Amino acid sequence: MKALGLLIVVLSCISAHWESSANLKDGIILKGYDAVSYFKNSAPQKGVPEIKTQIGGATYLFSSEANKAEFLKMPDKYTPAYEGWCATAVAKGKKVDIDPTNYKITDGRLFLFYRESGLFGGDAKPQWVKNETDNIKKADTNWPHVRELKD
Repeated sequence: MKALGLLIVVLSCISAHWESSANLKDGIILKGYDAVSYFKNSAPQKGVPEIKTQIGGATYLFSSEANKAEFLKMPDKYTPAYEGWCATAVAKGKKVDIDPTNYKITDGRLFLFYRESGLFGGDAKPQWVKNETDNIKKADTNWPHVRELKD
């Protein structure tokens, strides 16, 4: 019984930490866009509040029950890199909000970018693409530190 109580406390802490570091608006990730739609459609689709699930302290909205079911089979596949923060900013050691329609999928990972940041001269995605392999390495290395930064 003590072990179960400890497990609940640990999981609550992990969930609270994820929620506090993920890019959420009112608890919703991807600004309400359907995570699965990034991989299935030519452009991401907005989710609807009636079709949702909660994973790791974040609420995901979906455009269809089929996409929700697909997500629940493999949530790690559809979870955005760097918990939904701008990948270019993470590579530079910062947390910057995203435009959910500005994205790139590389090796099965969803990377999101900001479009109007003064940090990147307007659009963060072109800087990412110029040297994507190195940027992924930098962002992956920086993420544990950046994750702890205040939003």
